[in-house]
Amino acid sequence: MQLYLVGALIFAVIVALFAVQNTTMVAISFLFWEFKISLVLVILGAAAIGALCVFLVGTFKNFGAWRKQKELEGKNKLLSQKVDELEYKLKEIKEKEETLNNINNESNTGEEAVQATKTE
Repeated sequence: MQLYLVGALIFAVIVALFAVQNTTMVAISFLFWEFKISLVLVILGAAAIGALCVFLVGTFKNFGAWRKQKELEGKNKLLSQKVDELEYKLKEIKEKEETLNNINNESNTGEEAVQATKTE
C-alpha cells in the first residue's frame, strides 16, 4: 500500500512539472463552445478528471466487496449458531449414552450377583 502511495506521489509530481513547463495558450473546442485556456490548466484538469474516475471505480469496487463481506458475515453467524446447536445436541446424546451405559452396567452387575448366588 505504501509503495502505491509513493508511486502515485511521484507520478503527481511528474505531471505537475510537465504542466508547469507547458504554459502556452491553446484553443479548446467542446460541442458548441470554443475558448482559449492555458495548457497548464488543461493538463492538470485532465489529470484531476482521471484521478476522479479512478477514485469512483475504486469506490464501486470497494462497495461490492463490502456488501459481499456483510453477506458472508451473516452466513457465518448462522452457521456458527447451527454448530452451537449441534454441539449441544451431541452433548445431550453423549449424556444419554453414558446414562444408558451406567444402567446397563448396573443390570449386568445385578445379573452376575444373581448367577453367583445360584451357583452357591
